Amino acid sequence: MDRTDLKELRKKLHQTLTGPALPVDAVLDAVDVLVRELQSGVYSDLLGEYDLSNSPERLSITARQMGRRTLQKRLEEELTPLKDTPQLTRRRVPLGVLLHIAAGNTDVLPVFTVLEGLITGNINIVKLPSHDGGFTEKMMEILLHLEPKLAEYIYLVNAPSSDVETLRSLAEMSNAVVVWGGDDAVRTVRRITEPDTKIFEWGHKLSFAYLAGDFMHWSVENDLKGLAQHIFRTQQLLTSSCQVIYLDTDDPAKQQQFCERFLPILENEFVTEEANDNVISEGTLKRFTARTKEREPLPGEKEYKAEHCRLTACEDQALDGSGRFGHMLVKRLPQEQIVPVLSPYNGYLHTAGVLEGSTKVQELLIHAGVTRITKLADMSRYFDGEAHDGVFPLELYTKIVDIQK
Repeated sequence: MDRTDLKELRKKLHQTLTGPALPVDAVLDAVDVLVRELQSGVYSDLLGEYDLSNSPERLSITARQMGRRTLQKRLEEELTPLKDTPQLTRRRVPLGVLLHIAAGNTDVLPVFTVLEGLITGNINIVKLPSHDGGFTEKMMEILLHLEPKLAEYIYLVNAPSSDVETLRSLAEMSNAVVVWGGDDAVRTVRRITEPDTKIFEWGHKLSFAYLAGDFMHWSVENDLKGLAQHIFRTQQLLTSSCQVIYLDTDDPAKQQQFCERFLPILENEFVTEEANDNVISEGTLKRFTARTKEREPLPGEKEYKAEHCRLTACEDQALDGSGRFGHMLVKRLPQEQIVPVLSPYNGYLHTAGVLEGSTKVQELLIHAGVTRITKLADMSRYFDGEAHDGVFPLELYTKIVDIQK
């Protein structure tokens, strides 16, 4: 994007900002049609073209998040009604212009972040991920066909992340930057923004399972199956995907026994998912095979291998990436060590899938910094009305104006 384009964009933004507000019903109506068409298979060929047809878990979650009922409920719960005072009239208004810097770990993320900006009435500039492949542009084209008046509220930019000057110019004409991605992306945004520009960071997060109680008892078999299903259905790619299994024990023998028990459960779920042809495409199978060979065991670690997955019994307690695609780290973490071990990761903690979690365990996880606590099988399940990383985004994307009567 050259200087002429940037100058023209700034002019368009000012024209829109001086015009009438974007009616939220126009957004909801258009998105409602889009979601219903997605769910009914109208765009199956399109999803196949962009290699999304083999990702039903992600698409199902996203479709539910974008549904009219969910969005309406979010607006009602996140944007609480304002009460006037005897001296003041209060109004909630959009921030104005949001620059979204979208990460590429979820195919539909750029669409979703635009939607959050639209339903709060903001103009949205989207810096697309480098390997978006045209999917977001196609989805926005469909949305604009359904509701043409949204055109002046959506601008897609294909500038590479290395084009810092363009990003800085876009940030200067925005009221806030919404950044999705890892630490490098966040650092870049902090460098290019002025002090008066708000930054909303949806950065890199890590999730884990915590098995308390008698995790070797026969009665928890279905819970362990649910965890195994979660691991393969999400392919360990989501923010809420399990990366480490922590055991409430300091006994290496129990850690070994758990690995020996869980490995066949994990392997069986891979075979089941493959047979169902529900998640794993041929390309994904190749990635599974390659990625399970990536991480070499460290001194003192013991590996438990099956044909399509493996577990590593670790001696350390660090919360780190498992290597993904069928590889899971298993670590010992007694309850009394939860806070000292996990609190240094406070800014990265997301979901804890808990087995037999007492109120005490939940409180310890909360004190450590976790923002979601679920059952093992539901770590990546979307719950209507849930917060995002512990806050309500729609509230962040608006401001309150006080007007003297």
